[in-house]
Amino acid sequence: MGNPVVMLSPVLGRPTRARQPLAVLLAALVLTTPCFAQEPLDEPAALQGKGVTLYAGYQFGGAFTDQASRQSIGLREGGSYGASLDIPLDGSSELQVFYNHQSTVFTPWPYPNSSDQLQLDYLHIGGTYFPDDLGRGLYVMGGVGATRMSPDAAGLNPATKLSMNVGVGYLLPVSKNVGVRFEARGFFTAVGGYTAVFCSGGCVASLAASAVSQGDILIGISGRL
Repeated sequence: MGNPVVMLSPVLGRPTRARQPLAVLLAALVLTTPCFAQEPLDEPAALQGKGVTLYAGYQFGGAFTDQASRQSIGLREGGSYGASLDIPLDGSSELQVFYNHQSTVFTPWPYPNSSDQLQLDYLHIGGTYFPDDLGRGLYVMGGVGATRMSPDAAGLNPATKLSMNVGVGYLLPVSKNVGVRFEARGFFTAVGGYTAVFCSGGCVASLAASAVSQGDILIGISGRL
């Protein structure tokens, strides 16, 4: 008879040559995992210093009342653009000078023989506040100033009224000097009661409102000096 064959349990028996490379690989993985866990992915540094942001947006809302017909006349939604100057004040806030422009039309416009065009310009002084880290992440903003409303219709005069804006945004740095802003802002203009806004009498249209409210969704490119 030949020598008896002894079969060892895969668990209790000595590892064969085929299993030795796998054991070495597993051991190396266990030993190196803590090293990878201690090395978080690099995040872009927060933007530092004074900066300028150029915006493009989509603006909506706003309405007046035609005093002759009592008809509500809205403002057509559409594109907008703007810019801001941002100056750091401390570790979490910035002073901001903000400008925004929209070219829109009255709609519906019941006066076909006159222009329905309206230019809106906002100029506000305010600030931004970053709860976590200045120059990166979530922030809130606000400002006060004036709105210049300029109708193109003959006989209607521009009007300048007090206004404010509030909003929320997110700043995503893409390098140490450049970042992308995503914002939602609300604009509120105090027109001053139901008196004619753009003329004092004898105009082709007599429009009134107690306040004009608008919203704007913006994306901006920020550059730091």
